[in-house]
Amino acid sequence: MSYRVVGDTSRRVIDVAIGILVGLRGCSDQAAFDELVRVVHETGIGIGRLATGLVAVASGSSTAEHAEAFTVWGDLIDRARLVSLAN
Repeated sequence: MSYRVVGDTSRRVIDVAIGILVGLRGCSDQAAFDELVRVVHETGIGIGRLATGLVAVASGSSTAEHAEAFTVWGDLIDRARLVSLAN
């Protein structure tokens, strides 16, 4: 994986966001990172902010500030929660 971010906290949040996508999609770390980058290019939102939004949405603590992440990944996360509740 190759990405450049400012600050250790951003790196950790990006790693957590990648882990969330790996868990939800069953994909590789690289595919998850590529998805984050694709959404960054589509939205113009920085990777740190987008990753923070994904983590917030996945943890159920999202706010209006995380609306873009919810728009992109909210349905995926909701489906995973439903599957989890059904089991």
